[in-house]
Amino acid sequence: MRKLPPSCVGSLICALRGKGPNQIARILTREQVLNPTNQYYQATGAACTNLDTTRPYTWFGRTVAKILENKVYIGHTLNMKKTTLSYKNKKQIQKPESEQILVENTHEPLISMEIWEIVQDVREHKRRPPKHMEEPNLFSGLVYCADCGKYMVLCRTEKMREDQYYFRCSTYSKRGKNACSPHQIREADLKAIVLDDLRRVTHFARMKERQFAQYINQRNTAELRREINRLQKELDSMHRRYDELSALFKRLYEDNVLGRVSDEQFRMLSADYNAEQKNLSVAIPAKEEQLEKLKASAANVDAFIEKAKQYTAIDELTPQLLRLFIQRIEIGERSKKHSRSAGQSVRIVYRDIGALDTPMREGDHAPHMAKQITETEKEAIIRLLA
Repeated sequence: MRKLPPSCVGSLICALRGKGPNQIARILTREQVLNPTNQYYQATGAACTNLDTTRPYTWFGRTVAKILENKVYIGHTLNMKKTTLSYKNKKQIQKPESEQILVENTHEPLISMEIWEIVQDVREHKRRPPKHMEEPNLFSGLVYCADCGKYMVLCRTEKMREDQYYFRCSTYSKRGKNACSPHQIREADLKAIVLDDLRRVTHFARMKERQFAQYINQRNTAELRREINRLQKELDSMHRRYDELSALFKRLYEDNVLGRVSDEQFRMLSADYNAEQKNLSVAIPAKEEQLEKLKASAANVDAFIEKAKQYTAIDELTPQLLRLFIQRIEIGERSKKHSRSAGQSVRIVYRDIGALDTPMREGDHAPHMAKQITETEKEAIIRLLA
């Protein structure tokens, strides 16, 4: 596999740590890393557009953003990106993304798809930190409300100590108690819970590979099969409806030609059929992609074990570590509202293996078993932890 340019490596590492394009640009400028145009000029001697040899180490946020979005690094090629206004006017203009053509697997990828997806996920959920705080939210894009499903916001001010920072449901913050409850949890407590659970899970993944893989595969098999079957049924139903609409439109056209249906009725019904078929044309590919991702996530416990082997000593949480192992964290409401001592569930969904259905509660030293776990699953977990 070919090596990435140092600038691209630096950009990806900073993005995994939760840094934004402008922050990454400032870091690269400060560390005197050549920008892309000057790198290319020194390597080939050819001058690119906007080449400025007087400022070879100056980076801009938009340049970093383009690097982080470039699909060339995962082995794909994007064609038909630009066009001209006409055969007379040769000025090039950028075509919309829907009109561009993506050709997959045209060359050897420079980074794994997993790293690419994590970086895109980080960028999608990243939020600008307060002006007085340079460090971004460690859990940005990972923490969600268990009841309404919306993201949790980190509340922090200059006057607060770090151990006073807390997460709160965004729905509650925006719409009040009639829409949702606070689901409040201190950031320090969440860090302790996640760090403890991550250590526990990765330890047993390393030390008891066979038992760990057996338990995960047994649990995932039934859950995934149900979910895959559900999505497949929905997809089949959508395909059938699409074919039905094509047949209905053809019959409607014939009836209009033969005079059985008036022109006004034809226009009204055909507009409805076309609108429904257009919606299905958008929904079917999205559903197919969702189904493929679900199938790809099945039985991927080996990938999790390999990652666990690479991190034998986890002393503290980092943005890169969190996004490598964890997909999302769901915060439940306290058993007694506005009580600091009442229990509160925290459900951690890991990448590749999903949730282990052992929500941790503040003050717990061992995992608290969820009520919905069956006796068979309890026995499997006890054997795993033995």
